[in-house]
Amino acid sequence: MIPEGSLLLELKNWSLMRRSGGREICLLENIDLPVISGRWLAVVGANGSGKSSLLKFLASEDSPLQQDSAIMFQDPDDQIIASTALRELSLGRPGVDAPIILEEYGLHGLGDLDPRLLSAGQKQRLVLAVALAGLPNVLLADEPTALQDPRQTVWILNRLKNWLSEPDHTLITATCDRREAAMADDILLLENGKVGLFGPARKLINHPRVMALLGDDKFSPSEKAKATRIARENHPILQARDLSCHFHGPKPGFFLEQWSVYPGERLGVTGSNGCGKSTLLASCAGARKPHSGSIQLGQNNLYSRHALDLDHGMAMLAPQFPEYLFTRESVALEIAVDPALKAFTAEDFLKKLGMGPELAQRNPHSLSSGQRRRLALGMVLFSTRPLLLLDEPTAALDLEGRRRILELLAELPSDVALVLASHDENFLREAGCTILNLDNHPLVS
Repeated sequence: MIPEGSLLLELKNWSLMRRSGGREICLLENIDLPVISGRWLAVVGANGSGKSSLLKFLASEDSPLQQDSAIMFQDPDDQIIASTALRELSLGRPGVDAPIILEEYGLHGLGDLDPRLLSAGQKQRLVLAVALAGLPNVLLADEPTALQDPRQTVWILNRLKNWLSEPDHTLITATCDRREAAMADDILLLENGKVGLFGPARKLINHPRVMALLGDDKFSPSEKAKATRIARENHPILQARDLSCHFHGPKPGFFLEQWSVYPGERLGVTGSNGCGKSTLLASCAGARKPHSGSIQLGQNNLYSRHALDLDHGMAMLAPQFPEYLFTRESVALEIAVDPALKAFTAEDFLKKLGMGPELAQRNPHSLSSGQRRRLALGMVLFSTRPLLLLDEPTAALDLEGRRRILELLAELPSDVALVLASHDENFLREAGCTILNLDNHPLVS
């Protein structure tokens, strides 16, 4: 039954094909979907079910959506093109009051900065500001809160709700977040590229198939995933002394006087957007030289001779945007790059990650965001490095994906050290981490 309101478009028996790995694959099949003006449609589904593909189609030139629309991609770097945040917001909008808008979106003082230097959460809020500054009637937002800290998540959801309350506005979001789906008017559940359920959110939010995907109000992993392990030995795998990293903007950076990570230890790094979580992990991996201080990784003094120090063989980083790891034409070739993974066939490796064997011949960049994240995490978790650094490992993952990652963490050798950066303190504690909040270690200018 179609809800009350003006029918913007209706897909009937519609399918979407894409060419990948030299063959045609069906991303969405026989979709029947009405899109109603003035309502919030939350598209939910497991990683790889077709959520992002649906939103991208609705924003494309071939879309039957005959309305001014704007889209937020899951990776904000896919949309940022200007040299400063102010120019990004002002591009094609000569009358916009960019400084006021930046302040509203928590980006005060960052207008003259290259937006690529912002934190992931700041980039995402900039992309939202740009999208809404174009005065669209329809906003298509792919995981709009996945990169936000808890406070900014609440702010964005309220901002979207207020925007929707204005006349002739329609909101379509793709999400794995139960809170977000519960705020919507309607829910579309995609299952393997097909419509599983469609109807009012108030009726479907507690449907068993939706709860199996999004969970209930409290995340509860399996008993296997709850196993924790912290062992401190005499010699740390990582030591940082008088470590400082500087930023532009309202947060000048962070300072750690003395910080160590021991074999078998699990440390969760948390804090607000822009506090330096990703910077800290990159510095520990040898990928970003700190402003001052020293980092010793095993017997290696990082950055003693060069700005980058990536040949230590001791640590491996799963970045916040996993596609940055991928360099090969297929998933199978990507897995074959690391000699540590030679014991796996591509199909067995994907099975360990809860992914189907048919993905082995796909280009890794053609996978869904959640599938790319699982692939990157698997490449790091099975790398046999003594220190593993995971940056926002659960962002945009469905419930099954989160549980699978926790189980893989529980299966790691007891002497592997883990540092996980995440806004989700509940996940960090379930993973057995002690918590380091970088907001408590500001750089005093």
